[in-house]
Amino acid sequence: MKVSLPLILVLCTGNLCRSPMAEALLRHHLQVRGIRAQVVSRGLGAPAGRPPHPFALQTAAEFGVPIAPDKRAAQVNPLELRQAVVVLVMDAGHRARILRHYPQASGKTFLLRHWLDGQDVPDPLHEPVEVFRQQWPAIEAGCTSWIERLLEAGMLCADPDAADSQRPEPSDAAQATPRHGSGP
Repeated sequence: MKVSLPLILVLCTGNLCRSPMAEALLRHHLQVRGIRAQVVSRGLGAPAGRPPHPFALQTAAEFGVPIAPDKRAAQVNPLELRQAVVVLVMDAGHRARILRHYPQASGKTFLLRHWLDGQDVPDPLHEPVEVFRQQWPAIEAGCTSWIERLLEAGMLCADPDAADSQRPEPSDAAQATPRHGSGP
């Protein structure tokens, strides 16, 4: 019997800004901690096939956690919602939309910042790069709080063989600063 890895599904509106950054952060922190899981980001109204927003790519690179070069926007689908152990959304409107259109996912759909302040992560689309940079620590803190909670609940398990032999230090969201000048 093949055992599949737990799936963490991250959603935003277009799968261009917030969810690709969260996907990169979750993958990074899971790898650093030696935790094996799948992480997928999708949109509720995604322009399928578009690359992430240039400012999302730039911000992720500046903070040293680049978004995968082959990342493209994709629409969420019922199969992924069913398979996910948790569905993380960026704002209350996303959560309401999931509950309305996919009620079977209602018990596992939460705000990314649920365990912190319960606040939305505002959409930075059409905003300057500084807004993306300001949101990075909030997204990172949400991601790391979920990793902790999923570990505590036994929904994720640390696998010492899964981590790199030279683990980088996890970044600290409270003190995170971009490395300007190291764009994509």
